[in-house]
Amino acid sequence: MRRRRLLLCALLACLVGLAGLAVRRASAPPGRSAAEPLTGQSAKAPGMGSAPAVAVPSSGPAGSPVHGAVTVRYTFDDGLAEPVADVSGRLALRSRRAEGGQLATVAHDGGLAVRFPPRCEHYGAQSCARVILQSAPAGFLNPGRGPITYGASVLVQPEETSKGANVVQKGFSVGDSQFKLQVDGEAGRPSCVIVGTRSSSIFVALSTRSVADGRWHRLACSRSNSLLTVSVDGVEAGRVTIPSSLSIVNDDPLCIGGKGTSANNDQFVGAIDDVFVTRIA
Repeated sequence: MRRRRLLLCALLACLVGLAGLAVRRASAPPGRSAAEPLTGQSAKAPGMGSAPAVAVPSSGPAGSPVHGAVTVRYTFDDGLAEPVADVSGRLALRSRRAEGGQLATVAHDGGLAVRFPPRCEHYGAQSCARVILQSAPAGFLNPGRGPITYGASVLVQPEETSKGANVVQKGFSVGDSQFKLQVDGEAGRPSCVIVGTRSSSIFVALSTRSVADGRWHRLACSRSNSLLTVSVDGVEAGRVTIPSSLSIVNDDPLCIGGKGTSANNDQFVGAIDDVFVTRIA
């Protein structure tokens, strides 16, 4: 009798073990064994100043947008030793100069910002000092028809405004496509500009506020479906309706401080910090 009881207990233990294993396998994610640990999960959410850890594909059609969110951000807190890297290490910048144009750093918000050359007496003259920061071709930042936000912090004195002052841009308005943030005109009112592929229409969201007051201001552009907005210090300051079909795709680099080094490069005058571009395609 005692031997029979021992055999029944052993059999019952085996049945319980098999049932537990079946439950564990049924609850495991598809393609993963019950014993395999889940990997790649963050222990905590990234802070507001952190770029999301999104890998940039190493291959794909030139200029085509990639899927998922991608952010590049430049704080300049490590100075201007080249290449100037973004905080995620995705897209480095190098300076391009003409007529002795120089960059400098200034203190801002516990770190550093980049200072561009002083205003030239004759805007667009060949002799004007010019310098920009420019990346390699950055097709992975193309938003296509998807949402994109981009912006920077700027410091502009009342006497530093000019006909054209580009903060950050990718692409061109003629024979190309483009997204851009600028502080154009004597009034120093920022605006966001986008141009679609194979289109001559230029859409501008112009701020009702000037930022040429010698104080730091946070500027941001946001394109979502059929709306382009410009904000100043977190408050919307202008908007424009755009076609929802508008697509921005080009093979151009990201430029900060101007569109190039030609005489009419729309040289920014003042200081720039915390440049960012976030696109979701």
